[in-house]
Amino acid sequence: MHAIFLIMAKEFKSSVATPMTASIVFFFLLFMGWFFSNFIETFVAMQQRAPMMGGQTPTIEQLMRAMFYNLHFTLVLIIPALTMGVIAEEKKLKSMRFLLAAPISSTVIVLGKFLCVCLIMTLVVLLSSVYPVFLAYYGNPDIGVIYGSYLGLFLLIVSQLSFGMWVSSLCKNQLVAFVFTMLGLFLMLVVDFIAPSITKDGIVEDFIRYFSTTKHLEVFFNGVISIADLSYFVILTFGFLFLTVVSLDSQRWS
Repeated sequence: MHAIFLIMAKEFKSSVATPMTASIVFFFLLFMGWFFSNFIETFVAMQQRAPMMGGQTPTIEQLMRAMFYNLHFTLVLIIPALTMGVIAEEKKLKSMRFLLAAPISSTVIVLGKFLCVCLIMTLVVLLSSVYPVFLAYYGNPDIGVIYGSYLGLFLLIVSQLSFGMWVSSLCKNQLVAFVFTMLGLFLMLVVDFIAPSITKDGIVEDFIRYFSTTKHLEVFFNGVISIADLSYFVILTFGFLFLTVVSLDSQRWS
């Protein structure tokens, strides 16, 4: 356990000082701020028009869900940028050989690096909490929706980071790792929508839909914590971490 935290601390110190990490934090907060600003303007405009048109005014909860759904698409670019060099760059620079030659297991290496990227994204998510705090101060949102949305967002980010690390462990080039991670995350995002065009078999279609991150996020964005959807993200995370360990082990003895 001590070795895991040593690797995490070393990776974190070297990561936070890089322009890449600063750019990731900047663009994540920039996109979220842009979404928040635009949705607030739309929300106010719709509330003003609704009584005159005899329609129902939108709720703050709907505003929050729309913002988090759009943020889901942003992560398809943010996560690959953060994970592409976690292992691929070390393989390119040959520094991974020293880690693999050290008297520590591949599991320790993977968990140390994984905790580092998780810590970076956790700090970013905490910084973004200023937006729901703003809504809570000036409005009366359902706190359950905010907590559920942030829990779902965190679980999504953790699972995406584990996938990105696995792809990075298979590549020697950061750009290749970025592209394949982005494609994989995008596929998991849209598979719920393209499943009907893949097969007309109801059972097979439901099986394909199960792998959609969007399908499982909807529950959290509604303020509900489901054990089934929670298990999906946990299994996804540990599954890709296991594959990353297997990938490093194969390189250790190759």
